Amino acid sequence: MNAQAIRYRGDTVTEPDGTARPFNQHGGLTLIPMPGFESLALEVKSRVEGGSYEFDTSIDVADFEFGYRANGEPYVRLGKEHIAGHDCVVLTSGPGTPAVLLQFMLILRYLSGRRASRITVVTGYFPLGRSDKDEGNLEFALPPLIIDLMMMSTYSRLDRVIAVDLHAPQVVMSGRTGFITEVSMVRRMLKRAVDEATALGNPICLCFPDDTAAKRMESAVEQTSEQLGITFPVVYGTKRRKSSRESTPAALFGDLDAIDGATVLNLDDEIATGGTNIDSAADLKARFGAARVWAVVTHGVLCGPAADRFSDPDCAVDRVFISDTIPVSTRPELTQLIEAGRLDVTSWSPDLSWILYHHHWNLSIRELR
Repeated sequence: MNAQAIRYRGDTVTEPDGTARPFNQHGGLTLIPMPGFESLALEVKSRVEGGSYEFDTSIDVADFEFGYRANGEPYVRLGKEHIAGHDCVVLTSGPGTPAVLLQFMLILRYLSGRRASRITVVTGYFPLGRSDKDEGNLEFALPPLIIDLMMMSTYSRLDRVIAVDLHAPQVVMSGRTGFITEVSMVRRMLKRAVDEATALGNPICLCFPDDTAAKRMESAVEQTSEQLGITFPVVYGTKRRKSSRESTPAALFGDLDAIDGATVLNLDDEIATGGTNIDSAADLKARFGAARVWAVVTHGVLCGPAADRFSDPDCAVDRVFISDTIPVSTRPELTQLIEAGRLDVTSWSPDLSWILYHHHWNLSIRELR
């Protein structure tokens, strides 16, 4: 009996059609973009295939069709090619509306049924991540439910969830150890805003909504400070929470004298309707003399009245810096903000490309954690 040769990561193997490629135990890499993520998937494909990496990596981008039958029942169609035996990554993001979650679960079931070698979910904005705690008899934490639905849809074959800047660290504990990997865009967002603010000549002050946010972003601030050679004064607030969905700024602590005449960068993980950010900015200007206030957040949810609020010439928030973890191209209501220079969007495709390459080859992504 001939012993089967042992293959190691990166060994050259020859396909039946004569094509040579590096060996990967999970097969080829296939991206399955949810609606709105098609252009991101193509950009990631271009960056990885054209990048200077150790292993040559080709990426297939799957097309899927989601619709409803005449009787109102949903369906999903996804070509069989490049699914079976492949390393399949679903690109998605919240907010977790019923329609989005339904599409998501159907795709996961399809990948499992078509025998994907490995199934991974990359979600920029973790769906239902804001419902991170029990609220007595009113609400209960929902991230564990999302994880349960993912596992059920894949017959427990889901390998990993990669999420960006979670709303609360306890979301990581919703799955088994090592199941949810959090990566950060804070450093990239902060550096972009600092570069823009430095050009204006005013001093810079960082403001956090609470001490929890300050601690969560401490590493990103330290790395940015070291990289740019700048020591940032920091202030942080406390919130008076009216309910799980509504809070107002209560008090401010820290280097308060540094606010006067400064460009204040209001850092947080997300911005939804914008009410809290605008109230905070108005207070920073009226009471402490801030020259301008910029909101710097990873996830631009920007729902409800947000677009109108930030378009108002009298809005206390002068600019908003976000990433495209939630696609912007599919939301025409934000176009006016972008064209007016009040909304600055940073693409996370460079980071995502790096993450997916390292994930595919079972390499560490700790550098972005």
